[in-house]
Amino acid sequence: MCLLNIQETEICNISKYQRTTESIYENVLHLKKFVSNYTFKNQEEEIAFFKDYKPKLLSQLLYNRKVLHILIKTPPGNSEMLLDYYQNNLKTITNFFNTHQEFYQYYRLRSTYNDAIYFVRHNKSLLHLTDCNRLELEPAFTSSHDHIVAQIMANDKLEQYLKNEIQLLSHKPRQIEGAVLPKNKFQWTDTKSALVELIYALNCSQSVNNGNCDIRELATFFEQSFNIQINDIYRCFQDIKLRSTPTKYIDNLKTSLQKKIDEEYE
Repeated sequence: MCLLNIQETEICNISKYQRTTESIYENVLHLKKFVSNYTFKNQEEEIAFFKDYKPKLLSQLLYNRKVLHILIKTPPGNSEMLLDYYQNNLKTITNFFNTHQEFYQYYRLRSTYNDAIYFVRHNKSLLHLTDCNRLELEPAFTSSHDHIVAQIMANDKLEQYLKNEIQLLSHKPRQIEGAVLPKNKFQWTDTKSALVELIYALNCSQSVNNGNCDIRELATFFEQSFNIQINDIYRCFQDIKLRSTPTKYIDNLKTSLQKKIDEEYE
């Protein structure tokens, strides 16, 4: 299944990132097979492949796989625990930057003077600076630094993802279609699971943006609108699916509305 279909059909973020990771991994394997039977026309073409084309695809794999791991290992607890969890993941990105700071500068400045060293295969002059085991396993599909470029690109996206999650937990005002949601007097007075049930129902029915919205963003809208905090909407939805009556709240809505309609006709 193509990535667009996965994004449109998967509601649960864990499933979405898992299937996306698997799909991209298959594409990486196809690319690896193609390169193993392909002869680059010249060194410039080889550099372009390992500096630009391969890292763009590989970075998507690294990013989606990392987000999947973050979602799976998200600890239960309050906002403070979750903030620590996300902050620790940000520290991992910082540590990677510190380890490869010199190459970060080379890459960010779009330098080219060492491209023949960094992005041409079978170059053994810098093996002591890179992951030798990885190079030995895939010498025909790996230059000394293409994986680092991919990791830099993945980390840029991952940093934004983590900061967004931290912002959501911190309840800072968010811009939605150019406006900040105002504080209001409305308070959600039913259970959190009831609200999660409603949010997923609206998303599944494509009632909001034709279904083209992230479930967490939709949850944030309801959190701010009704002054409530949903700590882990995905785990809550898993609990809902295990109930004897998963659609208890939606069923109650139907019953309540039908009762009101019947009363109006009496």
